[in-house]
Amino acid sequence: MEFVKLAGPFGVFFVMFSLGLNLTIEKFTKVFKNPNNLIVGLFCQIIILPVIGLIVTFLVPLESEFRFGIFLLLIMPSAAMSNYASRLANGDVSLSICLTSICALFSFITIPFYLKIFTIFINENLLSTDINLFLFSIKTFTWITLPVFLGIFCRNKFNIIFEKLTFTFDRAALILFISIVLIAIYTEKDNLIGYFNDVGVIMSLILFLIFVSSFIITQIYVDDISSRRAIRIEALLQNGAMGFVIGALIFSEIMYLVPIAIYALLQYCFLLFYLGNIQLKN
Repeated sequence: MEFVKLAGPFGVFFVMFSLGLNLTIEKFTKVFKNPNNLIVGLFCQIIILPVIGLIVTFLVPLESEFRFGIFLLLIMPSAAMSNYASRLANGDVSLSICLTSICALFSFITIPFYLKIFTIFINENLLSTDINLFLFSIKTFTWITLPVFLGIFCRNKFNIIFEKLTFTFDRAALILFISIVLIAIYTEKDNLIGYFNDVGVIMSLILFLIFVSSFIITQIYVDDISSRRAIRIEALLQNGAMGFVIGALIFSEIMYLVPIAIYALLQYCFLLFYLGNIQLKN
C-alpha cells in the first residue's frame, strides 16, 4: 500500500496528462456534431454505474470495506485502456477519448458527490471521520482533472511537438497504468487471495449488469455500431489504478482494494470475450 500511496498519484497524473494529449479540437468537434452519442455515453458512465453500485451494495450483505471498494470503483472515470480497446473493436475512438476525458475532468466533483451519496443511502460511517470531502475534491482535481487540462493545453498550444510524442506518451501511460495495478495486487496478494471467494461472484455479477445495461441503452438510443461499441467498452473498463490510489489516500486498510483488484482482472477477461465475439461477427 505504501507504494500506491507514494507513487500512485504521480502515476495517475502522468496517465491523465497523456490522456489529455489525445484530445484535440478536431476530435471534440467530431463528437459534438452528434451530441446524442456523447450524452448516452455520459449517462451510462456517470449515472448507470453508480446506481448499479448503490443497488448492489444496498442489497448484498458485505463488509463495509468491500461495499466502499465496489462503489468507489463504479464512480471512477473509465480506464485509459478503453481508448485502445475501442480501436481494437473498430469503435468510435474519438467518442471514447472524449468520454474518458470529460469524466476525468469532472471527477473532482462527481467522486466526492457520490461518496456523500454513499454515506447517506448505504448508511455507512466508514467515510464520515476519515475524509474531508472538500480537501478530497482538491486532491482529486490536482491528480486527475488538472493533468487532463495540461495535456489538452500542451497538445493544442505545442501541437507540432506533442503530436510526435503522443504515441510514446500513450504507450508509457499504458505500461504505467498496468504496472500500478499489478504492483498493488502483487504487494497485497496474500491478503487478496483469501478474500476472492467473498466478492468474486459479486464482481462478476456487477460486470454482467454493467454490460447488459450499457448494451440495452446503446441498442435503443445509439444508431451507429462504432459508437455503441465505444460506449459499452467505456462502461465496462473502470480505472482500477485510480481506484487504488484514491482509496489509498483515504484508508490504510487494504480490504477496500479487494473488489477493485478482482474487477480489474475480470474486466479484461470480459473484454477479450467481447472483442472475440466482434471478430467472429466480422
